[in-house]
Amino acid sequence: MKNQSIINIFVLFASLFASLHVHSSEPLSGAELINNNCARCHNSRPIQEFSMSEWKVIMPHMREKAHLTGTEVQAILNFMEIAATPAKAVKVIEPVTIAVDPREVLTRYGCQGCHQVQGAGGTLGPSLDNVISDRGKAFFLRKVKEPQFNNASSAMPQMPITDEELEVLAEFLSPK
Repeated sequence: MKNQSIINIFVLFASLFASLHVHSSEPLSGAELINNNCARCHNSRPIQEFSMSEWKVIMPHMREKAHLTGTEVQAILNFMEIAATPAKAVKVIEPVTIAVDPREVLTRYGCQGCHQVQGAGGTLGPSLDNVISDRGKAFFLRKVKEPQFNNASSAMPQMPITDEELEVLAEFLSPK
């Protein structure tokens, strides 16, 4: 009986150990390796705290302590090199301004699936006809951008609406 218990415990630990060493066929990225290894012992620090030549001296020492392979150390150093390189300036092309139709915004984001506007639409949410006159424009703008700000259980989803679309919609819903 005692031998069977010892064998069961051994099998349990062996299976746990084996499950910890299951590797994906795809190698981890430098960022994943930093997260999975370095972050276990070190607080998050900016890569620029040390120069790349200093990191190249530090990493072999940390390789032994973190049980990293040479390939993993190189992946971390490659990631650090990319992350430490300042972004190049890009030429910004001014977008062509197209007039936004508030009715198209209501349709695009499915607002009337839950809200009524001018008597048409759903009833899950409040009517939008008087929302700005009752609650104010600032409330409306924030509610659309952060639907749960005033009610954590609000069913309203956060939409990827642009500031321009939101302003046009607020103007459309404002009292005339």
